[in-house]
Amino acid sequence: MKKRSIVLALVLVFVLSITLAACAPKTETAPATAEPAATEPAEQPKEEQVLRVNLFQENSTLDFQACSSEGELNIFNWIMEGLTRSKGDGTIKPGIAEKWESSPDAKEWTFHLRDAKWSDGKPVTAHDFKYGAMRAIDPKTPRDYTYFLYDIVGAEEYSQGKGTADQVGIEVLDEKTIRYKLKQPVTYFDYLVSFATYAPVRQDFYEKVGEKFHTDPEFFLVNGPFKMESWQHESEIVFVKNPEYWDSASIRLEKIIGLMISEDATEFNMYEAGELDHTIQLDADQKAALTKGGVYRYNRGSVWFFDFNCTHPVLKNKNIRKALTYATDRKTFIEQVAKAPWEPALAYVHPDIILDVNGKTPWRNAKPTYFKDNDVETAKKLLEQGMKELGITQVPVLKFLTNDNAKGQMYAQAFQEMWKKNLGIEVEIEPVPSSVRIDRQQAHDYDISLGGWGPDYPDPMTDLDLYITGGGNNDPAYSNPEYDALIKAAKGEADKTKKFELMRRAEDILMEDMPIGPVYSQYRDYAVREYVKGFERHGFSPEMNLIYAYIEGKN
Repeated sequence: MKKRSIVLALVLVFVLSITLAACAPKTETAPATAEPAATEPAEQPKEEQVLRVNLFQENSTLDFQACSSEGELNIFNWIMEGLTRSKGDGTIKPGIAEKWESSPDAKEWTFHLRDAKWSDGKPVTAHDFKYGAMRAIDPKTPRDYTYFLYDIVGAEEYSQGKGTADQVGIEVLDEKTIRYKLKQPVTYFDYLVSFATYAPVRQDFYEKVGEKFHTDPEFFLVNGPFKMESWQHESEIVFVKNPEYWDSASIRLEKIIGLMISEDATEFNMYEAGELDHTIQLDADQKAALTKGGVYRYNRGSVWFFDFNCTHPVLKNKNIRKALTYATDRKTFIEQVAKAPWEPALAYVHPDIILDVNGKTPWRNAKPTYFKDNDVETAKKLLEQGMKELGITQVPVLKFLTNDNAKGQMYAQAFQEMWKKNLGIEVEIEPVPSSVRIDRQQAHDYDISLGGWGPDYPDPMTDLDLYITGGGNNDPAYSNPEYDALIKAAKGEADKTKKFELMRRAEDILMEDMPIGPVYSQYRDYAVREYVKGFERHGFSPEMNLIYAYIEGKN
């Protein structure tokens, strides 16, 4: 999931979710609390069930077939539901599908829908899921996560204009049964269908509203626990409980007020003043100053890195990219600038939550690092070699695209100073709103930016297939035929041991070419008011899961 990012797996050894129960002030670990059973109506607390959250900034889109950012996917989880639902801890549960089965070779999956309704009271059908999927791979409207459907027979060909719609392996057997036929075995396909790209869309509604689809509350049609009541763009979104949701009896909150606050200091002050019920994160100074609620930490599951635009006349050279990566002092940045509970990233795939072929030990254990932190001596040699290859004697001024909030600019300034000091490279900082940054990265309209990726599912492929040539989330515009071939071979390999070997070779190539320069793997401290229960933060999407949250003890 981009900046961050989405969902998968059947078993995880590492516990990713942090669920809040009786919150004790300043505690470092959140006790687990059981999620209400979907079949048992929850007893409604007497207190006003209103939760006030921070959405950070206006999202680029809430058209769920096009969603890719962390904030967009959080909202998807609140107001929509796929065939299955990600719990955010690496496991799934039934969603609109009450049951499903796969063929022995995991190449054919059949889902059986429960009695569920859209927010206007009309039934959710298998046709809606097929229409949503076909919309996601429509060749006229390429989307970041289109490739998430490429396991389906004929989907990639249709998306690229090389096939027809009737060749796509999605079959509606009846109003409540849908079947997907896959090109190769995908043992975690029931996790993929929980993702926003697979979301249902009702054809009559979409055709009625057209380009206004999901741009304002009156143009939303949803099937999840909440629905949108109002949207003051760039300011606030209000969600209210959806009475048509099939499991509405288990939803305790009546309203979610989502404010858009991009400055950490403002967010912290509003939290302390009782205007917010949580913070997105806390730095060390804010933790020390906190007086309300409790402090919690979770493994965010993401690796953050420099995105290098590989089409740039200088950054197209891998040795220049490697020089900038090696000349970065991660330890100093984390401890003195970010003041956050992060770890230096000296490789790409996340060190903790992605497991190896044995399903027990982290993938990263086999090869913890690809380079040294703050290796200025090697960086200078790489810079010299890169300039010689390019036929230049000096690197021109590079631009660093960053969020326009104070923290984003502070981070960019730290890297700017490191590269000036260690390599003599001048960098100009280019601050823009988060949504603009994401759009420009996707359009390859930048030199360098700080991007991040969190896992959509617990398999190394969730990180590695981003960088295939022409991939929807390939912000650096990286292209290497050998890398593409390894990813394709790994996806089609039924033998899990061989598949993981192919993926390791792919990561080796990625770190040699370095279209992205790993900086840190992220853990996060945050605050939640003591009266908020059932509020969850996860490494997998949804990062902020609050559908079973409720208010207790506030009055």
